Amino acid sequence: MKLALKPLAAAILIAATQLSAVAFAQTATATAPIAIQSPSDWIIYDKTTCTPVADSISLHLDAARKAFDAKDTKKAAAEMRTVADKLREQAVRAAKADKTRVESEMKLAQDTSMHMNAVAGKVSATAAGIENGKIKTRADLDKAIDKAARADMDRRWLMADVTTWYPVSEEPQRHFGSAATAFARKDYKTAATEIRKATGYMRLESGRVTGDARQTLDSSVAELDKLATAVEKGSVKDEKIMDKTFANADHALALAHRTNAAESWARKEYDETGYELKAAAHDLESAAGWAGTEARAGASGVVADTRALGDKLATGATWTRDEVVRDFAALGHALNELGHKIGAKQHDAPAISRS
Repeated sequence: MKLALKPLAAAILIAATQLSAVAFAQTATATAPIAIQSPSDWIIYDKTTCTPVADSISLHLDAARKAFDAKDTKKAAAEMRTVADKLREQAVRAAKADKTRVESEMKLAQDTSMHMNAVAGKVSATAAGIENGKIKTRADLDKAIDKAARADMDRRWLMADVTTWYPVSEEPQRHFGSAATAFARKDYKTAATEIRKATGYMRLESGRVTGDARQTLDSSVAELDKLATAVEKGSVKDEKIMDKTFANADHALALAHRTNAAESWARKEYDETGYELKAAAHDLESAAGWAGTEARAGASGVVADTRALGDKLATGATWTRDEVVRDFAALGHALNELGHKIGAKQHDAPAISRS
């Protein structure tokens, strides 16, 4: 599927072609890169839906559930009210979204603001239910924070800054690898759990992107959910089925990060652009790895160049607009080539050129 050049891409083109040979640095001195980390706690709903404890909202939600299990209803209610407060804070941030964003992003931000406020109301009601004894069991608590509320809470990731999302950007691939290892030793339950953990991160990433890239991520999540169920039942006999699904998922993530990188570049958020490119490079490498040795070797040069550019932009080192235009184009071409090879539903990245 070919993607049309959106107004945002046109803005990138104009910005990128001005003073293209001039060297730039984001800051006078280089900044320390953000470290990658792996969250250790998970919130699991309905026995199959996993959400990582990866930001302040999920941290307080996890604390509320642990306090509830310990029969400390006062603390559980207080933690739930903190969750509600933070959701309202994010609703305000979403409502004040950067006016330079394209129309589709603005609509998503506005919708997110309304949903955050609605969910905050539900969470506040849950806190009251804990205090007055209406919520007595973990099942009651999970029911109070219903599926719709949890789905909307995932939209909080739209407002997450780079220090929240980048440290966990490599987690989907790590869980895919763990799933493959468990599958090889016929531990199908663990393999299924690892796949579901990967989709937990992918659902969050879906909240940070718009348009075709988001649809592709959502479609990949649905495929992974089906795969997890099939693996748990022992009905998947060929590991190549997993490899293909994982390749498509990583490819979808790479497209999403490249899309976000382009949008950050248009807003002159160069550090954000850098981290999005670094994440895209990682996901391209991962997708190519599932596709086979030849695919990985073919993508290795672009992966290295994209990482190098991402490091420069993220840390404030010197870069040129020529370099940015060239590496964006190379990344897009590599994603296109791999997309065709693995039969991805969306294999073409938005074009960025000089003409």
